Amino acid sequence: MKIKKLIIIFILALAFFQLPSYADPGHSGCIIIYGDSRTGHAIHQKIVNRIMENNPDVVFHTGDLVDNGLNPEDWVVFNKITDGLRKTAEFFPVLGNHEKSSTLYFKNFNLPNNGRWYSLDREGIHFIILDSNSFLNTDSEQYRWLEDNLKSVDKKTKFIIVIFHHPIFSRTRSHADEKGLRHITPLFERYGVNIVFGGHAHNYERSYYNKIYYIVTGGGGAPLYGRTHNAEYSELFAEVYHFCKLSISGNQLTVTAIDIDSSVVDEFTVKNYIH
Repeated sequence: MKIKKLIIIFILALAFFQLPSYADPGHSGCIIIYGDSRTGHAIHQKIVNRIMENNPDVVFHTGDLVDNGLNPEDWVVFNKITDGLRKTAEFFPVLGNHEKSSTLYFKNFNLPNNGRWYSLDREGIHFIILDSNSFLNTDSEQYRWLEDNLKSVDKKTKFIIVIFHHPIFSRTRSHADEKGLRHITPLFERYGVNIVFGGHAHNYERSYYNKIYYIVTGGGGAPLYGRTHNAEYSELFAEVYHFCKLSISGNQLTVTAIDIDSSVVDEFTVKNYIH
């Protein structure tokens, strides 16, 4: 009798240790960042389909979601394309210039803070979303909020990522620091920002400046832009439709740029942020 009980206990223990973890095994825990979908609806749909294949928990859009933010029909199309994605993942947008600060943008999303600039924490990453269409000079409300936010980042945070529409570094037309935002880079450096994502230029580009990666991810559907000039800090440029996938493994964050055919365009890794 005792032997039977021991066998039953052993079987139950074995079954327990073979159970899956509490985390849903169907979720990869990955985060997606992409942008500039605008009028390229067919391309945007393909990009969204590829994104959904990666089963993300969180998706960020770097702005210019639609062609004219004042046009309700543009939002109907955008919502139709992203409906399935937004049902399975959190979706956080950034204001681009084509949104025109429309009330339709703010009604379409339920965003923290004032909806123009806000922050959130996901997967050990502190995300800061800025509005590069609004004032960001050192005496502006947004700049003061940014500095206070960076000062108050939780000590347990592994990485800090900032996202806004207009890139500081770009090899496309007049898009390189079009908004004159270079003055905020010392703030990023002082408080340990790891990566800055932008859009506006319709391509993929990786730049590296003062130990921070500056990524342009504007390949979500709008007409692609080619390279027009060289830039000192640019490490890789690709005229492709794409999205960026963020994955954390231990104390490392890997960013993979994936094109519309699911091919890897670029991949790089950053180490754990230390306060």
